[in-house]
Order: sequence, then C-alpha cells, then structure tokens
Amino acid sequence: SKRSAMAKTLNRWCPIQDDVEAYMKETLAKRIMVIDGAMGTVIQQYKLQEEDFRATASFAGDDKWNDDRFKDHEKDLKGNNDLLSLTRPDVINEIHQRYFAAGADFCETNTFSGTTVAQADYALEHLVYEINYKSAKLAKMAAMQVEKDTGIRKFVAGAIGPTNRTLSISPKVENAAFRNITFKELVTAYKEQTHALVEGGCDLIFVETIFDTLNAKAALFALDEY
Repeated sequence: SKRSAMAKTLNRWCPIQDDVEAYMKETLAKRIMVIDGAMGTVIQQYKLQEEDFRATASFAGDDKWNDDRFKDHEKDLKGNNDLLSLTRPDVINEIHQRYFAAGADFCETNTFSGTTVAQADYALEHLVYEINYKSAKLAKMAAMQVEKDTGIRKFVAGAIGPTNRTLSISPKVENAAFRNITFKELVTAYKEQTHALVEGGCDLIFVETIFDTLNAKAALFALDEY
C-alpha cells in the first residue's frame, strides 16, 4: 500500500499506527473527542526568560538534545516558543502530559510558527526540520507515557499555523497588488514542515488558526502533495 511504502522511506523514530483513522471514526461515533488547549498561554505560566530560549538541554537520555549554539545568536529569541522544543524540552513535554492527564485525546505539537517563513524573523530557518521533528517527538513521548500509565489511547496532531505572511491581502496600503510571498513558496514551506512532523511521530496534521483562507489552501495543497 501507499502508506506502507511511505513508512519504509520515513526516518521515523516510532512506528505508524495504521488504525488511527478507523479508531477515530469509531470513537467519534460514540463520543466527542477532546483536543488540548492553548500552548502559548500555558508557556507563560513558566515565566521563561531569554536565557531559557538559548539554553543547552538534555532530555530522555539524550545528552545532546540541544547544545550551546544559541548562546551568542544575534537576534533576541524570547517569544519564539517553537524553539523551546529544543532549549526547554522538559517544559514542552510536561505541558503535553498535563493536557493528556486532564483528558485530552489529542495534543498539538509546539510548532505554530514552525515554517521557514515564520522562523526567518529569528534567522532560524535552517532549524525548521529539527524544531518540528523534536516537537513531534516530545508530544509523542508524552502520549506514549500517558497511554502506558492509563491504558487510554492518546494522539499527536502536528500543528501547522498560518505564518506571519498573507496571500490574500497586500501589506502595502499603497499597492493592493503587492504580495510578500507566493502561493508556491508557502506550499514549499508547509511541505517541509509536514515532512518533519510526520517523521517526528505525528498521527495526524492540523491546519489551525486560519486568518487567510488562501494560506489555509496552500497548507491543504501541501498536505495533498505530500
């Protein structure tokens, strides 16, 4: 099958569960399935500072989860919450576990800004694969741990956000025809993100927080092509 062929070529650290779609359809016929809440507002509870966004980190036996590469990064990094999947994996994994423990069936990955388009603001476009892969891994680790503890299945949704660009509206009031990104460029960015999320362990992909339907169309087109 196409899925089996894809599974063989993926650099995926955990197996694909072939029954996810069937399980969801069966479960949804019986009850409402619950997704987690916001990631950003919960991160704020931890009162993280600039040094947290530049930290070295070890996690789950991996002493090289993140090195000191951000120590002297030229741009401020506080506010780039996706980066915390590298620098504070303990916090991100704990948030996922909290949501699962509270009853969520799905947790979204910490990848709202996980595209080359959005990460360009921080000069971190080159880390998009790693950010998405490790974000998915953190969420999947939490899901597997809660499943082990409770016997209740949990799922990881790869979060694809709208980026900080818009295809439908010009950012220049004096030039309505101007666009600062093309449909093709956005599709490419979304495909790169999707690839990393799937390899990182996601069970499904969420296109979320739609403020521009053309951006969402680019995301869905990328998913279809992937």
